[in-house]
Amino acid sequence: MANEGLTFAAGKVVCGRWRVLSRLGAGGCGSVYKVEDLHRKGYIAALKAEPIVEDDSGVLKLEAAVLKKLANRKNVIRLLQSGKRTKYSFIVITICGSDLMSLKKKAQEGLSESTILRIGIYALYAIKQLHEIGFVHRDVKPGNMMNGASGRDKRIIFLIDYGMVRNFVVRDLKGISMRKPRKNVLLRGTLRYCSLTVHKRLEQGRVDDLWAMLYMLGELYVGLPWNHLTVEKEIVKIKETETDENVFKDCPEEFVLVAKYLRTLNYQDRPDYFKVYNWVS
Repeated sequence: MANEGLTFAAGKVVCGRWRVLSRLGAGGCGSVYKVEDLHRKGYIAALKAEPIVEDDSGVLKLEAAVLKKLANRKNVIRLLQSGKRTKYSFIVITICGSDLMSLKKKAQEGLSESTILRIGIYALYAIKQLHEIGFVHRDVKPGNMMNGASGRDKRIIFLIDYGMVRNFVVRDLKGISMRKPRKNVLLRGTLRYCSLTVHKRLEQGRVDDLWAMLYMLGELYVGLPWNHLTVEKEIVKIKETETDENVFKDCPEEFVLVAKYLRTLNYQDRPDYFKVYNWVS
């Protein structure tokens, strides 16, 4: 079933509660809509819908499961409802404002150092929240970080889109342990922000989310040396050969400290989030 079959017209009501106002966007797995809650006057949310797949491996099922685990944590988007219909499955979540790249483009003079560091604090916190429930995001980037839609939430950065997450812990009768890393994996993430581990097609750990966050912050502030490149080999060459000092030469000096610290971590290591926080705060 093609995504076009999921196009909901304005006015369509899903599950007797969510009235479609407009389409916010579309991706490889489905569409995202701005909806209003018929049970709460004036309440606006976001609805994501994707085609039903035969093997029950839909992205939204995974995203809903993760959001349920995050439900009692601070500064995370909320799962308001999830469900399945004959032709599609859906989730309804907190609606957000603008993604970080859009916010950068709106800022005529660019984002200030203090703003970048504040974004870093919120991004680090959001990533830590996900790690604390046993998942790595695997696609941290400006497009997956958004500010809130209104009120105090406008000053908070939320991590969105959990369609590529992977559980890095195993829970069994013996307790909780680290999941053994696979030797060869498919690339998950965005070339511009992913770590060398990802380029080598190795299993991603918590440290790799932090690498993506650091590269994201560098790009938002002054850009990255490989911004103009799209060929993976060329991007990898710069990441392998350039020093941290050169990659982040026009960024806050703390970025180099973070990079050097991340180089000491492996797949199984739990990052010292407080140490990173102290550097970016």
